[in-house]
Amino acid sequence: MLSSQGGNNTSTSGLIVKHTVGQQSVTGTSSGTLIIQQGFQQSNWNKIISSNNSVAITTTTYPNPFRDIVKFKFSGSIGDTVFIIIYDVLGRQVFTDTLSINENNTSVNLSQLPSAEYFVKLSNNTFIYHTKIIKND
Repeated sequence: MLSSQGGNNTSTSGLIVKHTVGQQSVTGTSSGTLIIQQGFQQSNWNKIISSNNSVAITTTTYPNPFRDIVKFKFSGSIGDTVFIIIYDVLGRQVFTDTLSINENNTSVNLSQLPSAEYFVKLSNNTFIYHTKIIKND
């Protein structure tokens, strides 16, 4: 355990550890490059979401927060289908599906998910988009 008021430490092997006051357990995910985040630090999500700026097609997510159904509207054609993966704040995959796109729009019923904040990845062969959504009951 690292103890301080917050900051980053880099191990001799290059592992970066982010820490803040009152956090004694590590939560997070890893894939490819190892990423471990503590507690409520989710700065990596913001970095991933900011990569949307390099995509020529803009995406509108609405309503957000949502109750049961969340919709996605694309500014142009991205194909006939898009794969959706939804993660909870601990990085656990909680939902996947392939969604049909009709007139640059699609929607998904997430009524089975509990109220919480989620991270969404939409992708197909030519398109990748990331966003956060909030489910309210």
